[in-house]
Amino acid sequence: MIPINDRPHLVGTGIDLVERYENEGLLRNLSRAVEQSASSIVITDTEGTIEYVNPSFQRMTGYELEEVIGKNPFKQEAGTQLPEIFRGSWETVTAVGEWRGEQLNRRKSGASFWEAVSISSIKNADNVITHYLAVKEDITARKQTERELLKSKSELLMQHEHLKDMFQQVEGIKKEWENTMDCIGDVVILADTENRIKRCNKALYELTGRMNHEIPGREWQELLSAHGFSIPAPCAPGTELCHTPSGRWFVLNSYPFADSSRNEISGAVITLHDTTVVKRFTGELEKAYSDLKATQAKVVQQEKMASIGQLAAGVAHEINNPMGFISSNLGTLAKYMERLNDFIRAQSEALETLPDKDAAEALRNKRKTIKLDYILEDASELIKESLDGAERVRTIVKNLKSFSRVDEADCKDADINECIVSTINIVWNELKYKASLIKELGDIPLIRCYPQQLNQVFMNLLVNASHAIENQGEITVRTWHDNGSIYASVSDTGCGMSPAVINRIFEPFFTTKEVGKGTGLGLSITYDIVKNHKGEITVESEPGKGSTFTVCLPVLDSK
Repeated sequence: MIPINDRPHLVGTGIDLVERYENEGLLRNLSRAVEQSASSIVITDTEGTIEYVNPSFQRMTGYELEEVIGKNPFKQEAGTQLPEIFRGSWETVTAVGEWRGEQLNRRKSGASFWEAVSISSIKNADNVITHYLAVKEDITARKQTERELLKSKSELLMQHEHLKDMFQQVEGIKKEWENTMDCIGDVVILADTENRIKRCNKALYELTGRMNHEIPGREWQELLSAHGFSIPAPCAPGTELCHTPSGRWFVLNSYPFADSSRNEISGAVITLHDTTVVKRFTGELEKAYSDLKATQAKVVQQEKMASIGQLAAGVAHEINNPMGFISSNLGTLAKYMERLNDFIRAQSEALETLPDKDAAEALRNKRKTIKLDYILEDASELIKESLDGAERVRTIVKNLKSFSRVDEADCKDADINECIVSTINIVWNELKYKASLIKELGDIPLIRCYPQQLNQVFMNLLVNASHAIENQGEITVRTWHDNGSIYASVSDTGCGMSPAVINRIFEPFFTTKEVGKGTGLGLSITYDIVKNHKGEITVESEPGKGSTFTVCLPVLDSK
């Protein structure tokens, strides 16, 4: 310990401490307090040379008094460099008279330690700095704690950032999943075991027009029923539902929702899949399939009719050739018979003038015996009847050719009356046993049409009229011209039709005939042919009073 009398005057506020504490006891107590202070206390002169250190300094640094008294840690020795920690603090002290801070120092053993340093000036009565007082505290443990705290803080910050990243990822995934569910056109509902809605996607809000906060907690069946769905009870998976307000169709399905943490069913996932487009396409496909079947049947029927027409035309052609030379030969034979008759008459007159009366009588008897006069008279009648039959065959052939019109498949100007007459001749065998035919054909102009197709129209109407008559009746065929159109009607006194049958009479495959006796295509094909000619076909009928089908065809400019 430095003797009190040898210690410098302590001037902290410009007042001489020795003079202030003249009492020797107080000075001794002050010296004892400095000696026993837990803080390391160092007093240097104005150059930084150490004049005093207390025991705490020795314990803190490990240096003995003789190792530090008289030493100047702030003065650079020759060939050495002043440590940075001392240089900065010393420059500050000499400039402003004090310095406070923390610095890393070394013990005598070489171990590093942290100290909190407070350096202040000591002035004499003249306010002149005579010494510097340094008070130091070992803060190594605190620094270690701070480092650990900083490390812990850094780790916590890292964990926080990691958790923040994870939370952002989870939030992003959640948002992405919600957006994904909202992009789905199907309605998706998560319900609890009591059918209350827990969550749903955007499609349900749009379908019901409800706000986000109005749906959770409501029973899903009650909600859907309140917004246009008629939900049967029980509602099995795969049930098809109609949304009445929008006219859309949905298929409802339900899937159990399992809570993996408790390994139990905690609710259900309800989905509504919009099948409106599929249903519409299915309907269109069914209609297209039905139309295709009808078209196919019509094509088959038309091909059959075309084949019949070709066959009829071929038969007519084959019959026409032999009938030509039969008629020609019969005509020639008639001329020959005329000549034979003339010769026989001349011969008979010559016999009367023969002198041999017996020979003349014998020839007259022979003439009577072989009935030559009857033969000559009957031969003329036979030839006349044969010529008449040949003419009838030629008329039938002509009607066959006119009906088939194989050479008239293109659109051309035609006489509807001619079409009707040729068709009547073809189907006459179908008509003559059931009805008497009344023809009231008016004076009508030619029209631009497909004659072969119209023959089929009139044939279907005439045959149907015959089939409508059970025993015996009348069929009336009329034609007239009015207001730029030609009309042709076929009326019968048959069984007639009910309004329900009239509404379906032109549908493909619809027939009132027994199974196997009708295809239901005749009137459907008739309807299409008339429509293709830009015309109209109408029907008037009453049960028990017969029916009248009227075809209206426009008179188009042939140019």
